[in-house]
Amino acid sequence: MRRHLTAILVSGGAAATAIMLSATAAVAATWSVSPAGTFAGTLNTGTTTLLKDTTTGITLTCTKSTSNGNVPKAGHGLAGKGIATITKTTWGTSTTPCSGPAGSTFTASSLNTPWKLNAVSFKAGVDGGQTVGTITAAGAGVGGKLTGNVLGAACSATIGGKVGSPAVAHGLYDNGSRVLAITSVTNLKVTASTCPGVSVGDGATFITSPASKAGAKVTHGYHVNKAIKITSP
Repeated sequence: MRRHLTAILVSGGAAATAIMLSATAAVAATWSVSPAGTFAGTLNTGTTTLLKDTTTGITLTCTKSTSNGNVPKAGHGLAGKGIATITKTTWGTSTTPCSGPAGSTFTASSLNTPWKLNAVSFKAGVDGGQTVGTITAAGAGVGGKLTGNVLGAACSATIGGKVGSPAVAHGLYDNGSRVLAITSVTNLKVTASTCPGVSVGDGATFITSPASKAGAKVTHGYHVNKAIKITSP
């Protein structure tokens, strides 16, 4: 009798362990993405990017911006963290620079790359499926270096976060439109500047404009040149 009871307890414990392991795996691996490989994004028609110094109100507007990246792994049951990578982003060109107040012009390039695109939540009923996510980077987080001309004088500025309080971008990606919108960046500050009116420590925000909201189709942002599909059950 005792031997029979022991066998029941052992087999029951093994079954319970198997159930718990299966449940843990299901929670931890909930994303699917395809295809793997490189991609590029450019601002679609009618989209600009806005970088605002929230301390002074100075706003920099870009009509040209590109972003390059890759999907490291296609498949099912993937973790949302690092589901895609952004390797470089630029704002403005030599012929179409970003514009600021008093006729100032700038171009900019991303810092602290690669940036990781992390899937956070999913809405199946929005434009073929909408992923709400964050964009993060090691160290000080996402950021960029701006070089330009203010009132005829060359200057530069750097924006980002700091170690322990990194800058994190928040965005939306729609499978249908294949557009990635940036809705905000938290912990973004001016970390270096030789530009008049822009000081170290100033707060900053960055979005693609017109603004996008979760739960509605994304129509303005970076249009991805590949039909990348991200889903979650």
